[in-house]
Amino acid sequence: MKKLFITLAIVILIATLIFTGCAQAPKDAKVLKIGVIWGLTGPGSQSQLTWRDAALLCADYINQKGGVAVNGEKYQIECLVEDSKMSPPGAVDAATKLVFQDGVKFIVGGIVPVINEGVMSITELNKVLYVSMRTDIVSPDRPYFFCPAYSYAAPLPGLYQVMREKYPQVNSMGYIVEDETGARAVAEVSRNIAGAMGFKVMEPEIHPWEAPEYYPVWTKVINQNPDAMDVGLKLPNAMAACIKQGRELGYKGPMITSTAGDPPEIINMIGSKELATDFFYPALDVYGTEAPPMVKEMVKLWEAKYKTPLDEGGPDSWDTIWVLVQAIEKAQSLDPTDVKTAWENMDTFESIKGPAKMGGAQTFGIKHMGFPPCPIIRIQNGQVEFIRWFDPWMP
Repeated sequence: MKKLFITLAIVILIATLIFTGCAQAPKDAKVLKIGVIWGLTGPGSQSQLTWRDAALLCADYINQKGGVAVNGEKYQIECLVEDSKMSPPGAVDAATKLVFQDGVKFIVGGIVPVINEGVMSITELNKVLYVSMRTDIVSPDRPYFFCPAYSYAAPLPGLYQVMREKYPQVNSMGYIVEDETGARAVAEVSRNIAGAMGFKVMEPEIHPWEAPEYYPVWTKVINQNPDAMDVGLKLPNAMAACIKQGRELGYKGPMITSTAGDPPEIINMIGSKELATDFFYPALDVYGTEAPPMVKEMVKLWEAKYKTPLDEGGPDSWDTIWVLVQAIEKAQSLDPTDVKTAWENMDTFESIKGPAKMGGAQTFGIKHMGFPPCPIIRIQNGQVEFIRWFDPWMP
């Protein structure tokens, strides 16, 4: 009977460690708290639940490798997760709790500008370092805000180069733009690049943010009769809906978008090979032969822990913690101001996709954006075709 109780206790202990989701730090270990904010409920939450788990997996990986080294001591990462509810008030509430109740000095997560701005309304005033997965809104008046992955505008030159090479018959570009600050800004950059390359630039059709129907704007676009389309910056589910509805209405031209999104998931959301065709965008097939070595290692860790396939956005979320830790170790300090200064002086870093560069000083007024290698793929008849790696660096 005694042996039975001991066995049951061991089983319970193992189950507890499994279901807590993160490796548990030893009782006497020093702890580095990192806040993790994603939209776990609300629009786009399915992808953001994955991105939360990717950040937690990176923390586990670092902990298992010994933790974060600062001044001869090792710190185990403890992630504190909050839900932005994909709304600015929800983002403010999440950041407020992490900063004032939990006492965190570092926060990661987020891609939508209005959500990031909600978080920054708390972090900037309190000198908490905030790391977004991807954004276009780094600026000098947000000195504690960093992004280790290039902005959504950065891949556009590469996308237009591919358009010119693969589709030499294309002369005019049409646009569907979400009525949202970041999406409008990216669309303006896209139209400027297209015009500079000699494409005829059509007037954009504006689509209400989060509205599921794209048929009305597609009807207007088809009347313009552009040779090709930039369907704009969108959440992955909206990108899939936009492409699907355009094809259903009979649009035959090639499409581009600077939105990232998991290729198999996008194809599945579009729903058929006939509709999921002739569009390309900056995404990584994490199961493809072109996946970098560390991404392949992440895939193995992911499947061992979560028992599900890894999606394309997971590596970028991993990098929010991976690159933050590199800046902390360079600073040899847990003071956010010291880490900020050290990160600003980093010219290069290691991303999960390979060697990367810091940039943005001229473009954004502050060197707070990272530029890892950018993959460009094409979806053709429901199949993923790797085109090339592109250097998205912005000075």
